[in-house]
Amino acid sequence: MAASTRSLGNTMVAILVVLGAKVLSIDKVDAFLSPMQISSTSICHESSTSLFAKRNKPSMKERRKQRAKRQPGVVVDRGVWNGASTVNEPETVPSMVSTTTTTPDCNNPRVGDDDSELEESVAQASSLIESQRKSVEYLTFIRKRVEESFPALDAVKAIADKGYFVHDGFLSSGEDEGFGDELLSQMLHEGIDMLSNDKLQRDITRLGDGEYVAKIVGGEAYADCPRLTEYVVSLTRHLPPLLNTEISACENGLLSKLDSTASMGVLRMYDRKTRLGAESLLSNPDDDDSRPFGVVCGDIEGAENDSRRITAMLFLSSKDWDATNFGGGITIENNGELVGAIRDRIVLLSSDTCSHRQEPWRGADSIGMEQASCVTVHFVREMSN
Repeated sequence: MAASTRSLGNTMVAILVVLGAKVLSIDKVDAFLSPMQISSTSICHESSTSLFAKRNKPSMKERRKQRAKRQPGVVVDRGVWNGASTVNEPETVPSMVSTTTTTPDCNNPRVGDDDSELEESVAQASSLIESQRKSVEYLTFIRKRVEESFPALDAVKAIADKGYFVHDGFLSSGEDEGFGDELLSQMLHEGIDMLSNDKLQRDITRLGDGEYVAKIVGGEAYADCPRLTEYVVSLTRHLPPLLNTEISACENGLLSKLDSTASMGVLRMYDRKTRLGAESLLSNPDDDDSRPFGVVCGDIEGAENDSRRITAMLFLSSKDWDATNFGGGITIENNGELVGAIRDRIVLLSSDTCSHRQEPWRGADSIGMEQASCVTVHFVREMSN
């Protein structure tokens, strides 16, 4: 009788645990370049067997299957990001992981293993959430800088008048200096890491200059350069509408309106060791003044078939980079002006009319002076134009 009572008591406890426990789930959130969807997965895979039926101890194979089913699935679709709020609204990230009690594994008595697996799943989810939070933070910051600090009217007037516009302290001036400076450093080091991991292609047209290039395309390549990709995406979404407003107000009609949903992003990276190595092998290294002038779109015929209309070049380097001594930047053919490669300087060019020449980097054999880069975004004309 006592054994029967204990059996009935244990059964009632099991029923109350299953009915009263809460299931851990992961909410759906918006992530950079697409909605990142983290599927809601039950931690406990409940058996269809009645609670009152006799259960056999599961085999190791069955336990492995149960553990696999309990792991949260992750589906990432890297499309165009749509999740940032307006610059006046703080970004919010919903709570992703419940800290309440979870349903115990009814078929697996090894509670210690379940706890370890649960902690691992929570850690993975937390890592994804933190990555998404950073993406939203940087995307919103770039949007804020564009909409609140960039002189769009001056830019449009200068481009219409002389073909180019120069703006210093694009991301790291004023009250945003600290955060913007951190972003610039991350963007620079992403290029350095890509170079170290063979993710960049040698520019064979400038073999002796130690330069590498790579397209910034997002998608599966997003993990290689998240800050660079976020910069291209946010700049494409928010700068063209501002420029279009001023372009519409211009009476000369020299500039075409820009598309805010498409662009071409390119990273150009300089490595001094590569340049010195090439110079030692080449019998006649290229002279720094031998680069030809030209427009982004090429000749007149090429410009007619090319959709690029404004090109934005952002220079990345150490804070101590001296363009006069270490090189870099562009020279405008029309007036001979040298626009040096100063950190956080953005230059906007008319892609189909402004003839210019990119000046080679030289650097120095000291910390921070061996590498520099330029991230270029080509804005394209609206399809209706």
